[in-house]
Amino acid sequence: MKKYGLYLIMVLVTLFTGTSCSDDDDDDHLNDWMVANQLALNAIKTNPEYKELKSLGNEASIYYKVLTKGEGTDTARYTSTITCYYKGWFVADYPQKNIKVGTVFDQKLFDDSSPISISLNGSYINGWKTALQHMVKGDKWEIWIPYQLGYGRETSKSIPGYSTLAFEIEVLTVDGK
Repeated sequence: MKKYGLYLIMVLVTLFTGTSCSDDDDDDHLNDWMVANQLALNAIKTNPEYKELKSLGNEASIYYKVLTKGEGTDTARYTSTITCYYKGWFVADYPQKNIKVGTVFDQKLFDDSSPISISLNGSYINGWKTALQHMVKGDKWEIWIPYQLGYGRETSKSIPGYSTLAFEIEVLTVDGK
């Protein structure tokens, strides 16, 4: 009987150790993801092609590069509705989630579909709100959004927590001045 008790204890220890190791592995993978995202963002911060925009609440900054300068003169306000095309992609590799640098997670492009209408006082990520309030009709920007102004620390749909996200946004209209 003592022999079986010893086996039972060994099995329980093995199961507990295996579980805690997998948790450690998950933590290591998440830590690697966080570091990779921060390194990608740091590279953009030092790239002279990109400019910094502080968020409205000053939690963090987005970085943007103007791809096309628009003809419009009116920037959006908090109550404006923006119509735009966009494409969003990841900036780091996360092999455990099958994510590679450049993997597109969402898009509404001219060739693919209708544009999206965004009410700036709606529930969009703060990085978008920060950028769109500085863009005019016809602007096309590439923006990089740190996790603090994106989806935060928690996973949201297909976007892991701590994700730095890159977007290309083209503003078609600015309404609601």
